[in-house]
Amino acid sequence: MRRTATHHIQNTEAFKQHLIHWGAQHQTCLYLDGHKSANKQALSTIGDTPYEALIAVGVQQEIILEGKTAFDDLDAFQQTHKDWLFGHLGYDLKNADEDLHSQNPDGLGFEDGYFFVPQKVMIVYSDRLEAHYTPECYGQWPTDLSAILQMALPDKATADPIELYPRISKPAYIQAIENIQQHIAAGDIYETNFCQEFFCDEITLDPLATFLELNQFSKAPFSAYYRHGHKYALCASPERYLQKQGNELLSEPIKGTAKRLADPIADGQQRERFVNDPKERRENIMITDLVRNDLSKVAAKGSVSVAALCACRSYAHVHQLVSSVCCQIDKTVTPAQALRATFPMGSMTGVPKIRACTLMEQFESHKRGLYSGAIGYMTPDGDFDFNVVIRTLLYAADRRYLSLSVGGAITSASDPQMEYEECLLKGASLRQVLGR
Repeated sequence: MRRTATHHIQNTEAFKQHLIHWGAQHQTCLYLDGHKSANKQALSTIGDTPYEALIAVGVQQEIILEGKTAFDDLDAFQQTHKDWLFGHLGYDLKNADEDLHSQNPDGLGFEDGYFFVPQKVMIVYSDRLEAHYTPECYGQWPTDLSAILQMALPDKATADPIELYPRISKPAYIQAIENIQQHIAAGDIYETNFCQEFFCDEITLDPLATFLELNQFSKAPFSAYYRHGHKYALCASPERYLQKQGNELLSEPIKGTAKRLADPIADGQQRERFVNDPKERRENIMITDLVRNDLSKVAAKGSVSVAALCACRSYAHVHQLVSSVCCQIDKTVTPAQALRATFPMGSMTGVPKIRACTLMEQFESHKRGLYSGAIGYMTPDGDFDFNVVIRTLLYAADRRYLSLSVGGAITSASDPQMEYEECLLKGASLRQVLGR
């Protein structure tokens, strides 16, 4: 049983800066920031959470997930500990239940899945910090709090710009889409998510400084700073994969992206065109239907519903079409079972899911790994919340390898040139940070 302590906070944003600098010193650290104040207008209230941020540090117990038993192992681990769990599900866990493979080059080396029971969990609310420590570590609370409050924040560091190089050329990307569309025309699939990688090797990066700049720039609702030894995820995701609150599951797939414009009038017109674009709506509706089908595998009969369809949410740099799909589940459904039924998420796969995954392994040139997987946490009572790992820089300090992957929905109506431009748009905020 964890022991709990609280601390009153006067300036939430300032405190979060001190907290993440303190947490980032640990070899294993996961910091989640929802930017509640910045995203009040962008987010639905369906899956709202009361806290501003979460951080978990230190490893009490851990598990690596791999192979055909991955979700069974996660189930046993969660049921054994019934404690806070933080970590990730890599995209390649798709292979656990299906005859799928991941044989493309991997420059990063993230485990397919990893979770840890943290020694220390801290929850930031608008007015207070709530700390949950293992009994063995509780005596460190006064020292930790003092260290957080006194944490010296470094001046913004200057660094040379970093240039990312495409794994495949633009002509090769366009040819791949044209080939994918041949499969769509033949009826193999109806929609898929085709991804490409931009990378740099032999690079030294300051992960925390880079994340803080990205975090301030994007203010994404599912942001994450994730350190696991020498591996880092610097995540500015706008998308929720799956949340469980009590007996309700919520998935909020994103399909459809449009650039924000500086002029408010022009931006309003852009938003109106975007919301009513038949192509964008078709892409979103197909994936929403896929998510409905996934949830039905664990849902109480007749409980799957679409709370919002093709809702437009506007963030700092893009408009997005987001749907909210909910269901009720029986209390016997475990967190791992819910994740297994729905993973990988529909927005990053396609319709039908397994065939889309098979074809993307054929057409893509890199192993997705953590990209298009999920980062998040589980609570001691079995609730959870996971994002979709997009708009993310992945960095392997031991390999000096930096990766930015982007993808987009491909249908029969897709224009390959426009899809390429959309990929550049999705990666713009991250490339801007790297460009200093």
